[in-house]
Amino acid sequence: MAGSLIKVDEFTVSSAVASVILGGGSSGSSGLNASIDSTYDVYQLIISGLEADTNQSAVKIRVTKSGTADSTSNYDEATKQFKAYNTFTNDSDTNATSWGFNTIGTTSGSAFNLTAYLFNFANASEFSFVTFENATADTTTDFRGKQGGGVHTVASASDGINVFLSTGGNIDSGTFSLYGLNK
Repeated sequence: MAGSLIKVDEFTVSSAVASVILGGGSSGSSGLNASIDSTYDVYQLIISGLEADTNQSAVKIRVTKSGTADSTSNYDEATKQFKAYNTFTNDSDTNATSWGFNTIGTTSGSAFNLTAYLFNFANASEFSFVTFENATADTTTDFRGKQGGGVHTVASASDGINVFLSTGGNIDSGTFSLYGLNK
C-alpha cells in the first residue's frame, strides 16, 4: 500500500482568498498547472483546517471544466449528518449549483475538514461523482460530521475542484491537497 497516494496538487491559504481551485490546469491556485486526468482512475481530495472570515459560511464545492467552476444546476447529493449536540439527520438535494457542507464561523476553534474521493472525472462520457466525509466545528464550536455522496449530472470530463464559501466571504486559512490513487 505504500506509495499508493501520489500528490498531484496542493495549496495552503496564507492570506484570505475567495476560493481555491485544485487541478484545473493553469487556473489552479497552486500555479502547478495540475489537472485531474486519466493518469489515475480515482483522486482523493483532502481539506484540513479551513477557516472563514464570515460567520455562518457553508463550505461549497464545484467541479471545474477546462479550469472554470461549473455553476450550472447539475449537482445532486444524499448525506447523513451526525451531530454531537443533537440527533442525526438525512439530507438530500437535487439540481443544486454545488455540493454543500456544514456552516463554519469565525469563532476560535471553528474549522472545516474533508476527505473526498473523486470518480469518473476524466471520463467525458460519464457523470463525475464523489463520496465524502467531513468534520466541522461550527459557529458555536458544536461538532458535527457529514457523510455521503454526490453526482454532477453532466456527461463530460471534469479537470478540477473549486472550493468556496456560501456567503461570498473569504477562506482565511486551510490546506487543500489533491492525490491520485495509484492504479
